[in-house]
Amino acid sequence: MADHVKGDIEDLRQRKKSVGMVELQGPHGNTRIINLDDLTDADADLAAKFGYKPVFKREFGYLSTFSFAVSISGLFSTVATTFSYPLIAGGSASAVWCWLISGAGCMCIACSVAELVSAYPTCGGLYYTVSRLTPKEWIPSISWVTGWLNLLGQIAGIASSEYGASSLLLAAVSMGSDFTYAPTTGTIIGVMAALTVLTGFVNSLSTYWMEKMTKSYVLFHIAVLVSCSIALLAKSDGRRHNADYVFTDVDSTSGWSPVGFSFLFGFLSVSWTMTDYDATAHITEEISEPEVKAPWAISMAMLFTYLGGFLFNIVLCFVMGDPAEILASPIEQPVAQIFFNVLGKGGGIFFTICAFIIIKFVAFTAM
Repeated sequence: MADHVKGDIEDLRQRKKSVGMVELQGPHGNTRIINLDDLTDADADLAAKFGYKPVFKREFGYLSTFSFAVSISGLFSTVATTFSYPLIAGGSASAVWCWLISGAGCMCIACSVAELVSAYPTCGGLYYTVSRLTPKEWIPSISWVTGWLNLLGQIAGIASSEYGASSLLLAAVSMGSDFTYAPTTGTIIGVMAALTVLTGFVNSLSTYWMEKMTKSYVLFHIAVLVSCSIALLAKSDGRRHNADYVFTDVDSTSGWSPVGFSFLFGFLSVSWTMTDYDATAHITEEISEPEVKAPWAISMAMLFTYLGGFLFNIVLCFVMGDPAEILASPIEQPVAQIFFNVLGKGGGIFFTICAFIIIKFVAFTAM
């Protein structure tokens, strides 16, 4: 027993610089809050006796934490799978300006969440945080609502990400067959189910492998985003729109009226892309110095997504050609159709597969 307690004390000392406040509860219901940044030998002994034992290895540094936070938005692929919504809602202007307006609001939320994660760097995320900030009599009800919203959001987020991944993968297959193959709803759902199983397997890997995979992701993502944007602009001479069209053309085909109301449906794309800000909070106990690195990663990753998404939408609007044509694509993926139209079969398949890989990382981190 003494050796067990001694081991727990040493574990606590090793992580005392990166945990913050911990509330410990004893076997008889007595509690004590300990600041592990100021941990003394007596406090370490008490914490071990109360049963607090670190179980996660702190493998994530600045780059891997930032990469993890970027992966939850999956900018390149999430724009690709949702670009049809602003096009239908209000045309090119909706795609550009709705991203700028709604993205600013999303940035405010992201910065607020980052501050909360800095104060409470625990893997419980917002579910734990509300229990610390809510008046005592409201804790059960507010925690219940937060927990269910978080669970439903995780289910819907993973399902939609896997559906998008399946759609992109089958779009690439259709391109490879010169559009002689058209994916059906049943096929998309079947592939989606298989991809979900793959995501579950990857999430069963140890922290060591997850950190290695995640660290390389952001470099791959940025390389794909930049190279695709340059290639689209360089190869689109014959079908490029002018700036007046990109920034001012409003063309709603949604059926909603008035047009101004329909225009606002363009918020759907950025709202789905810039979401799940607290995902990084759930790995804070796997990050060294999480009270610094986690909030930095959240705020910087969302800023990258906000600015990068705004510019990528502008590029797509310049090179997309006739919106009606890409919306009527047999593969039902307007951005993949843009890749094919501008870059040809090889380029279209390559960047669609890249979008598939990126959105799979969205599912990996969301789950």
